[in-house]
Amino acid sequence: MGSDSDDTHTVASQQYCRTEKLINQLPRNTWQERSYAFWVARQLEANEPWWRPLSAMILGTTSATMSMVLHLGFRRVLIEDLHKLTDILESKRNRAVVTVANHESTMDDPIIWGAMPARMRWQPDFMRWTLGAKELLFKNPAFNAFFALGQTIPTVRGDGIYQLAVEIGLHKLNQNKWVHVFPESKVNQDAQLLRFKWGVSRMVMEAERTPIVIPMFFSGMREVMPLRRRLPLPRLNPFERTFYIRAGDPIDFTEQVDQWRTTRGKMTSLDDAKRLDEQVRIHIACRLWDAVNNLKTESEQKFGSGYSSPSFSS
Repeated sequence: MGSDSDDTHTVASQQYCRTEKLINQLPRNTWQERSYAFWVARQLEANEPWWRPLSAMILGTTSATMSMVLHLGFRRVLIEDLHKLTDILESKRNRAVVTVANHESTMDDPIIWGAMPARMRWQPDFMRWTLGAKELLFKNPAFNAFFALGQTIPTVRGDGIYQLAVEIGLHKLNQNKWVHVFPESKVNQDAQLLRFKWGVSRMVMEAERTPIVIPMFFSGMREVMPLRRRLPLPRLNPFERTFYIRAGDPIDFTEQVDQWRTTRGKMTSLDDAKRLDEQVRIHIACRLWDAVNNLKTESEQKFGSGYSSPSFSS
C-alpha cells in the first residue's frame, strides 16, 4: 500500500498531465494563436536557457520602473510589514507561497511590486507568478512574450476554476514558487470587497504541499486609475496621492487540507465528494476575504471607510 507522499506525488503527476493536455488543445490556426500557445507552453517549466535572463530583465526593469513611479508620483508611500512576505520568500522553505490582495485598478500589478526590496526584483525566483486577464494582456505576439516572461499567467474570465490558468498556477505551486492572486477577479473600486472566487481555494487545496498564504491590502490606486475615464491613463499627483501597502500574518491551511483529503478519500459517493469540495472552497475563500478585510479595516483609521462583508453562499 503506497504512502501519503506517494499518493500526493501521483496527484501532482496527474495535474501536470492535465495541464499539458489543455496546452496541447490550444488552437494554432493564426500567427497570434501559435504565438500564444508557444509562450503558454514555455511558461509551464520555464527552463529554457534563455528564459531566466529574459525574465529577470523584464521583471527587474518593470519593478524598478514602478518603484520610481511610486516615489515620484505619490506624496507618501507607506509600506507596513512587507517583511512578513520577503522573509518567507528568502527562507529555506519546502512549499510555495500564495499572496492574495484587493484589486483597485488595472495597474495594481505591477505597481505594487515596485515596493519589493531592490535585492529581489531581478531574481525571478523571488518574484511572483500572477494570474492576469488574457483579453487585456495577451493581445498580440509582442504582448504574449512580454507578459509570459513577466511571469503572468493568462486567465480567461468566466472559464471557471478548472481552466488552464489555474492548472498552471497549481504547477507553479508544486514547484514551490510564489503565486499572487486577486481573488475578486476584476477591478473593484466600490466601497465593498467583492466575494472571493474559488480559484485560489482550489490551488490551496490541490497543491502538492499546502502553500503558505499571506493576505495583503493596499490603497491609493483607485484615485490614480479611476474606472470611468475616457482615457485610461494614470493620474499621478506627487503633492496629494498616498500609496499604502501592508502584508498580513501568514495563514496555514495544512490542517484543514489534510482533513479534507482524509475525509474525501473515505467517500464512495461522487456527489458527496463534490459537496465537500465546495464547502472547503467556500471556507478558504471566506477566511481569506476576512483576512484581507481585516487589514482594510485596520487601515481605515488612516484612509477612510471600511467594507462590509458580502454573502459567500453558492
